[in-house]
Amino acid sequence: MKGLYTFLVYAKGPPRQFSGILGDIDLHAIHFLLMGGNYSIEETYSGSNPVEWYTDILEQQGIFVVQGKQQKFKGETIIWLEVDLERTPIEEFTAWSELDPSDMETLAWRTFYYPCHKGTTKECLGFAISAREICLQKNKQTLRLNTVLDAILSSNSSTGEDAVNTVNTVNQ
Repeated sequence: MKGLYTFLVYAKGPPRQFSGILGDIDLHAIHFLLMGGNYSIEETYSGSNPVEWYTDILEQQGIFVVQGKQQKFKGETIIWLEVDLERTPIEEFTAWSELDPSDMETLAWRTFYYPCHKGTTKECLGFAISAREICLQKNKQTLRLNTVLDAILSSNSSTGEDAVNTVNTVNQ
């Protein structure tokens, strides 16, 4: 179906664990492939399977997808693509910190760290408050970083299988 699609390409690894004055904390690193290191990828596509189409594009670039999902969200079609960190050496690709701040065209990996109470996905240290201010879509307010991170971390499987349902409930 022809239309404008938003692609959220992300990768997550196992959390690192820390103990300290605030107790036991799991620090999750979520990596996003973003335009200019700031915004989700938007593409016009007229075929029948945008998940497969963009997965093929990524794999030609050496970025391997574990799972993809398509979701309607606030009138837009969102494609979630989780990258396989074991097969994709993201450190070999452009990092957000390497870009000129005015460059909004280059795809770059950007990592966000999300601290949670050990063994949970309950955010601590106030990160979710500041993450509400970061929008992952250029000129739109649909996808906020805190919502996306919550969806990814709240999924029941390692592949983000339930991210779609989580986003729907968090944003309503």
